Amino acid sequence: MKDADAMKERWLEALGPTGERASYRLLAPLIESPELRALAAGEPPRGVDEPAGVSRRALLKLLGASMALAGVAGCTPHGPEKILPYNETPPGVVPGLSQLYATSMVLDGYAMGLLARSYAGRPVKIEGNPAHPASLGATGVHEQASILSLYDPYRARAPARGGQVASWEALSARFGGDREDGGAGLRFVLEPTSSPLIAALIERVRRRFPGARFTFWSPVHAENALEGARAALGLGLLPQLDFNQADVILALDADFLAGMPFSVRHAHDFASRRRPASPAAAMSRLYVAEAMLTPTGTLADHRLRVRPAEVAPVAAGVAAELVHGLGLRPRGITDADAAALRALRPPDGEGHGAFVRALARDLARAGGAGVAVVGDGQPPIVHALGHVINAALRSRATWMVDPVLIDAGPSTQSFSELVDELGRGAVDTLILLDVNPVYAAPADVDFAGLLARVPTSLKAGLYDDETARACTWFVPTRHYLESWGDARAYDGTVSFVQPLVRPLFDGRAVPELLAVFAGDARPDPRLLLREHWRGERGAADFEGFWGEALKRGFLPDSARPRRTPDLAPADLARELARLAAAPRPAGGALDVAFLRSPSLDDGRFANNPWLQELPRPITRLTWGNAAMMSAATAARLGVERGDVVALALRGRTIEIPAVVVRGHADDVISVDLGYGRDAGEEVARGVGVSAYRIRPSDARWFAEGLSVRKIGATAALALAQIELSQHDRPIALRRTLPRYREQPDFAKEHKGPVRSILPEVQHTGAQWAMSIDMSICTGCASCVVACQAENNVLVVGKEEVMHGREMQWLRIDQYFEGRGDEVSVVNQPMLCQHCEKAPCEYVCPVNATVHSPDGLNEMIYNRCIGTRFCSNNCPYKIRRFNFFDYSAHVPYNAGLRRLQRNPDVTVRARGVMEKCTYCVQRIREADIRAQIERRPLRPGEVVTACQQACPTGAIQFGSLDHADTKMVAWRSEPRAYAVLHDLGTQPRTQYLAKIENPNPEIA
Repeated sequence: MKDADAMKERWLEALGPTGERASYRLLAPLIESPELRALAAGEPPRGVDEPAGVSRRALLKLLGASMALAGVAGCTPHGPEKILPYNETPPGVVPGLSQLYATSMVLDGYAMGLLARSYAGRPVKIEGNPAHPASLGATGVHEQASILSLYDPYRARAPARGGQVASWEALSARFGGDREDGGAGLRFVLEPTSSPLIAALIERVRRRFPGARFTFWSPVHAENALEGARAALGLGLLPQLDFNQADVILALDADFLAGMPFSVRHAHDFASRRRPASPAAAMSRLYVAEAMLTPTGTLADHRLRVRPAEVAPVAAGVAAELVHGLGLRPRGITDADAAALRALRPPDGEGHGAFVRALARDLARAGGAGVAVVGDGQPPIVHALGHVINAALRSRATWMVDPVLIDAGPSTQSFSELVDELGRGAVDTLILLDVNPVYAAPADVDFAGLLARVPTSLKAGLYDDETARACTWFVPTRHYLESWGDARAYDGTVSFVQPLVRPLFDGRAVPELLAVFAGDARPDPRLLLREHWRGERGAADFEGFWGEALKRGFLPDSARPRRTPDLAPADLARELARLAAAPRPAGGALDVAFLRSPSLDDGRFANNPWLQELPRPITRLTWGNAAMMSAATAARLGVERGDVVALALRGRTIEIPAVVVRGHADDVISVDLGYGRDAGEEVARGVGVSAYRIRPSDARWFAEGLSVRKIGATAALALAQIELSQHDRPIALRRTLPRYREQPDFAKEHKGPVRSILPEVQHTGAQWAMSIDMSICTGCASCVVACQAENNVLVVGKEEVMHGREMQWLRIDQYFEGRGDEVSVVNQPMLCQHCEKAPCEYVCPVNATVHSPDGLNEMIYNRCIGTRFCSNNCPYKIRRFNFFDYSAHVPYNAGLRRLQRNPDVTVRARGVMEKCTYCVQRIREADIRAQIERRPLRPGEVVTACQQACPTGAIQFGSLDHADTKMVAWRSEPRAYAVLHDLGTQPRTQYLAKIENPNPEIA
């Protein structure tokens, strides 16, 4: 280093946050000394005779010792912190071996129990916590991808005031003092949360500042379920569902298998009643009414394509038919309610009348095993009708609990009330915690303009986003893997958030910020959490309770108590009359539906390249959003895929490319939220179009009056799958349950021996294989992201996806069957089939693709010369070629994100072929463990990343010699088969044909 001042700055940077720089003062005499400055400049120390003075070597030794001292001093203010592992392990860290720690991730205010895998203090992989009721060991795409967000180099680094770096002490001094007005001009905006700790801190702030007000806001959060319960039951309660108890299910615009709170648990329970182990086995039946195909809709036995506004008449028709046509009038329904329902009974020959009547009869036959579930985007009246349907059935698959999300009691105000106060200039200090209203507020609210009128504003968040740039103060928050905290799962189970790594940047968690307003000058997040629960549980044996709680990651038996109130509707008759009198949409009129993105949610994951490159279910679109419409609507508008259209609603317009989606409802355009960012999130900037710009505050989920016109331009779309038909090839087999019972051996011709000129190979030891049941695969793609995280699969960017060069080792192929827009969908996870007679092996000129003794089709990277003969010869098209060094060629893979990579898996270089390995690193780890313990491998000891993540358990893996495992048992079922069996490849991966259970009364 040539400049001693620059060296000083490097020291300060290395020492980290201001609170840790006290150690610099201890070393200042050394650092500022003329001798060290001369040494840094490459000169001998002036005025010192080296033999008699300090030698250069001695000075460097002193410098090294001082650095060690600095490290100790920097850690001291925070005190020792202990994280308890989920499993009992020897003390210390063993190099090369990972450890699992229990924690939780919070989304939509609800906790998901997780296990985080760490190598020597570096988290690299997320798994579900098998004991936690929300995950049961599985995960969704957001949990899997969250590990990459920890290492996002574009996260905010330090607090700022007016765009200049500020200290935490300055922020604490500015906001931690008393206020003369008692908080009359102080407002807080938080995400909806279920955290008991945050609830306690809010109460402390309220006591200190009685005039302060709190708003709980998220662009995709809706109170419709609580309001609907209040309308039907007289109480604002939260519905719970148990699909283990359901024979017939009606989903009213509800993607309960992938897009709602508790969906991982719901998918697990639904699958338990959906997998026919034999032709004689019973199956549940699923009805879905929705506009855009969802993962739940792909598993529907009967799916009704309706606009979002038409879901309410469908729900009312079912309720009316149950009450009047079938005489199932529930307790609490008044004569006025019954009369209002009678007016909504659908006639057989009009609209969906016959469908609704048959559906109601099916639900009535199921009785207590029938259930209706309503999506969050539907208005309260539909939720109320859902309660009427369930009450009429006396459903045992649903019950109620007290609300899980917290409020601030009388200090709570709505977002609209906050906007009104901002407009009147009644707010002098606005605190925005992990929210981004400048980007996501309704289009008719100029939140940026309102924010500019507030004298003092503070934004806390992971990124320097749109709202952060409009505030006077900014402080980075912490990733959940760096944080202490708590939250409740959707059923109320108390879950703990605990860190796996010291904060990478100078951030603070939301509880710390609230504690500042409560009067704590230097809050310790761990002590805040610990002392809160000490107060909750008492001092008796608290240490034992605390240690066990952190080890488990949650408190067993802490779910909300069940409640089963009778119907007690107040204004149901009036709401039903209003529904009956609502005019029908004019012919040709268009609606717009605003959807939370399956990948980016409300936009909070927009800077995660794994999720940007994850194909959206149904459209298979990556790196952007589109205006999704049915084939009939597209034909009427003269629109084709890629045409840019202008969507105009109430005087506001966005321009967005169009995608034609078979199975979409007519006369409605669906648009994903979460795109079109333009602030400090570099990956997200400029990707897609923000639908928030036309989303009104009084119609946040769907609206009438949309106009659409082509603007004469086209846009290139990065589609991961273009061909959606099987073209009569035996790829994804599908049968109805009656046909399966009539012809149970329909898959016989797609399995068994095939003549071959190749010799049979005798394998030894464990023989690895996989079975995948398409009857319960939702296409949620959690397995895709899990494979990416486990196997260091790199992203390639939009341009490369458009060239067909995406790198995911596992993909979800979706095939459409049917005519026009009346289609059904088969989801098929496709990965390396590990063929016993693999076509890729015969053509490799350098023997880079070979067969292992335990049945794996292996890739030897340092032999591969990139001929791509193997890819050309693979009928399943599952091999990926590194056209570029994506580690360096694509910036999304570089920098801090490299810390996420699994050290057990090679990062592939340019010019080699890569593919699924059945997670061979996990197989070899189990082999070594078994050899050390001098025992054979146990059944189920090896679990692949895709299997572990799958919410429904559709993927099973194991050895063929473990006959008592699910994987082997599934292969003996009549519907098991091999894809493209007639080619004689003998794949080790077998599929089970999708079985549907239609109602014979419905054509």
